[in-house]
Amino acid sequence: MSAILQYRSDGKYRAGLRPRSRFWAQRIDRRKQCVVIRAEGELDAAALPEFRAMLERAVTTRCHAVVLDLRATRFLSIRAAATIGAITHRASHGGPNVRIVAGRREVDRVLTVTGVRAVCCDFPTMRAALDT
Repeated sequence: MSAILQYRSDGKYRAGLRPRSRFWAQRIDRRKQCVVIRAEGELDAAALPEFRAMLERAVTTRCHAVVLDLRATRFLSIRAAATIGAITHRASHGGPNVRIVAGRREVDRVLTVTGVRAVCCDFPTMRAALDT
């Protein structure tokens, strides 16, 4: 495995609090090459620009799939879900397959309400998403 994108971290915590969101991505070689993006914390308006940039870079790499791991995401805004849907739709025209692994009901609900479920491949576990 080789890291291709770094997670969000300014190295400073305000008043001893941890950042509300972190992202990291890496390329994984299994039977098929894929990039995994893991989002931790809250995907809200403050985190959206960095998350969007990371997802857009991932779908432009030479890989067969981008696996979006949302299991550690506590909050997913409607705008963040719409961004996932738009980037996934663009990637479907010659780009990698975008696969989502969501863990929380709250995140699943936002993906369903925004129609992202209709354009993304949904997997119950990371193993299933990576082995497909």
